[in-house]
Amino acid sequence: MSKAPKNTEAKQGSEDLEARLVSLRAEIDEIMAALAEKAQAEAEEATQSAADTAEDIGEEVLKEARRALKQIHKQANSLEKTLGVQTRANPLQTLLIAFGAGFVVSLLMTRR
Repeated sequence: MSKAPKNTEAKQGSEDLEARLVSLRAEIDEIMAALAEKAQAEAEEATQSAADTAEDIGEEVLKEARRALKQIHKQANSLEKTLGVQTRANPLQTLLIAFGAGFVVSLLMTRR
């Protein structure tokens, strides 16, 4: 008769351990799910932050490009005015320079 109570106690202890093990596995699954959710939220936040930074940098580059384009446009207008004044002041010299440049370019083109 002493075997029966020990057997039931061992069986009950084993069932308790199994129940605890199932409970621990459930807790571990919950913790893993919470960690995965937190990691995904942080990844989304980092992605959004990187996208915002890239957008800000893109806007700055665009502003700088526009400023540079305006500056180039101003310089081109100034050069055009200067050339116009020089051409009107020295029409023969301008014509000779244009002829000479065209002649040199034509020589270079025929040597290819």
